[in-house]
Amino acid sequence: MITITNDAWFGRSSAPYQHFSMAVFRSVENRVPFVRAANTGISGFIEASGRIRQATDLFAEAALTDRVMISGRRTLYTRLGDLFADVCGIMTLVFVLARIRISKQPTMGETSHAGRI
Repeated sequence: MITITNDAWFGRSSAPYQHFSMAVFRSVENRVPFVRAANTGISGFIEASGRIRQATDLFAEAALTDRVMISGRRTLYTRLGDLFADVCGIMTLVFVLARIRISKQPTMGETSHAGRI
């Protein structure tokens, strides 16, 4: 996986470090190596395990080279995408609607006062 990004607008804040750490998470969740190139942020190489092999400093001019080993392994998320999240969302909606329907039904002992004046 490769990201080429413009981190200049982050300035000297914590955001470039957070942006780089997100690449580590993407690498781990997809089990793929990650190459990141940023104009003023942090550039580097990340292994599929999340180990950072090389990284530049913030606002540092540098040229990095490394070997990237590509594997055919795929994670559940890579294969199915957001299917799990979609199924969870649908199940939640079904449970909420069922709960609303159950709460509108009269309970035992309640009588309907319809038709009385």
